[in-house]
Amino acid sequence: PQHELLQLLAHWRRRIRRLYPPYLVTLAFYIALRISTGALQLDGLSAWQVFLHLFMLQNLDPRALSTMNNVYWTLAVEEQLYLLYFVFLAIRQRWGWGAALAAGAAARVGWFALALVLHRGWGVDIIVSQAAMVQWIIWILGALSVEAAFGLVRLPAVVKNLPVAGVLLASASLAVWAQNYWLGPGLPNDLIWFGSEVVWGAGFFVLVNWAVAREQRGALLSLWPGAVKWFAGVGVFSYSLYLTHEIVEWHAWPVAAQWLEDSGRLLPHVVVAAVLLAVCLAFARAFFEVFEKPFLSRSRARDARAVVAV
Repeated sequence: PQHELLQLLAHWRRRIRRLYPPYLVTLAFYIALRISTGALQLDGLSAWQVFLHLFMLQNLDPRALSTMNNVYWTLAVEEQLYLLYFVFLAIRQRWGWGAALAAGAAARVGWFALALVLHRGWGVDIIVSQAAMVQWIIWILGALSVEAAFGLVRLPAVVKNLPVAGVLLASASLAVWAQNYWLGPGLPNDLIWFGSEVVWGAGFFVLVNWAVAREQRGALLSLWPGAVKWFAGVGVFSYSLYLTHEIVEWHAWPVAAQWLEDSGRLLPHVVVAAVLLAVCLAFARAFFEVFEKPFLSRSRARDARAVVAV
């Protein structure tokens, strides 16, 4: 219907205005840096990689996935999940939450199966873990948390239980450790690859539900008032932190680390971690003020000022 199309276009305008300008700034930096270091050649493949990044499609081609920034692929997934939002809404409205969750699970199974068939049958490899269809089930869990927070659906107590979240997250951590440091190639390794991200997502789903439930009762702020306010302030510029942390960690810090090594001033790891965290936060906050906040809506900008001022 025309009304839904207009809503889609309006939604995309808001998301582009919100996300794209600061993304372009950091993308230009990474492109210039890689050209200057010789990591990015001025040829057809590089032009294709830049094109995909400009339109947030870098997770569709293994040759472009991590060529600019190692976390940019999550932005591509996010934009593609925005497109799937209307598919999700149609399923939920017609058949309910059970069908929506089943669709997300089926999409993950289907994409893994497609990757297996293409690899075994034709020797063609496609991106798996960083594909939107694989991550859709986790995104749907997030949408369920949102509806629960607004009282549109009622969740059972077990998915708002902090120990349950701890068990799920600990299980995912142990599984990934085993995959990386213990298990060799084989079925157990493949099963962990297939399921560990969903366990991570389920763990954070329960953790978010627990935190929201306590926040709605006023218990979260009373429990850790200083920490909650500090993290809320960081949350305001978290997108800038996401975009810029690699600038500090991968490009600025190695220069400083080499200087410290040459001068014989080696620092304990805990000090290095604290310094990196502080510099990443400071740099991201400055970036937010210059390149992100001007593109927030007026109401969102007022909210941001209010939280940062706390």
